[in-house]
Parts: sequence; structure tokens; C-alpha cells
Amino acid sequence: MADIQISELATRITFQEPTIAQDAGGAQVPTYADIATTPTVWARWVNDHGQELVQSNADVSVQRATVTIRDRSDVLETWRILKDGVAWKIITPPDHIRDRNRWTQFRVELVKGTV
Repeated sequence: MADIQISELATRITFQEPTIAQDAGGAQVPTYADIATTPTVWARWVNDHGQELVQSNADVSVQRATVTIRDRSDVLETWRILKDGVAWKIITPPDHIRDRNRWTQFRVELVKGTV
């Protein structure tokens, strides 16, 4: 990876982790909540080309991107991120790159379907 400049970290993202909440009837439902420590950070966001897939007889649009942030060791594959209010799933293990773990990089995916 070529060196990146701090000015390239121009996209705000928020990390969320899976948790359990209760619905109005008291039943437990899986959901996501912002992580406890510094949930919102600046990132470098590089979109991949989208692809169209057919899954279970439905057209599905898959968008992927590569995200780079200042290094942090706590990012997990089970988390998701919010970008402009839209939830993206982390699909690769975070990779600590460059001299002395200067950056953390991972890939994310957004799947949209139509029926």
C-alpha cells in the first residue's frame, strides 16, 4: 500500500458491535450499538466496483469498499460500521499495515436486494 496522507481520512464512520435489546413485548432481539471507546473516527474510503448477483431468485446489488483508519487494535470482524447512516458489514479481518502498525485496513460490504 502506498503511503497515505492524513488529509485522505475524509470520511466519518462509526463502529458498532452486536448486542441484545428488548422489544416492546420484552423479547430479546439482536441489534447493534456504538462501541464504548471512540466509536466515530475519520477514515479513507475507497469504493470497489459494484456487482449484480442473483440469490434466491432475487436481484442483489453488492457494494464493497476498502477502509483505512489510524491504527487501532480493537476492531473486530463481528462489528459493522455506519457511513452516512448506512450499515456496512466488515468482511475481512483488520490488517495492521505500514511501519509500526500505523494504519488499520479492512474491507466492508453492503448488500441491497430487490424482490
